[in-house]
Amino acid sequence: MFKERAAITRTQAIITILVIVVAAGAGAYFLTLGAPQSGSGPIDLSIVEIDPVNQVNNFNPTNITVSHDTTVTLAIQNFDDVARTFQIAAFSVNQTIGSGAAARITFNVGQPGVFMMVLPPTAATNVFKASPVVTGYFIVT
Repeated sequence: MFKERAAITRTQAIITILVIVVAAGAGAYFLTLGAPQSGSGPIDLSIVEIDPVNQVNNFNPTNITVSHDTTVTLAIQNFDDVARTFQIAAFSVNQTIGSGAAARITFNVGQPGVFMMVLPPTAATNVFKASPVVTGYFIVT
């Protein structure tokens, strides 16, 4: 009987440790998912399809923060299964990025402000549903 209880207690301890490790990893992932990136050098940005059935995408990170009066290079990776057009109207950025492709976009930022990054909605095709607009924020400090 003592051996059975020890085995049960050991199993419970292992399960508890696993739950804590998974919770910590998930928490770290979700805390960094929308965290702003800062800098005037190459900044990584991803287009991530979070719901393939409904063609819903997100930016990762959702917000990007840079200093004013700098030249910025965005390294954008499109993980969506269709081409998407990336836009920041305030800086005349309008770049189509193919499915699974990457693009580098370099532009100058002037005065501080908060500017919208957009992936316009896509029309439905024979294969895919229409995808809704995706927004994020480009913050110039």
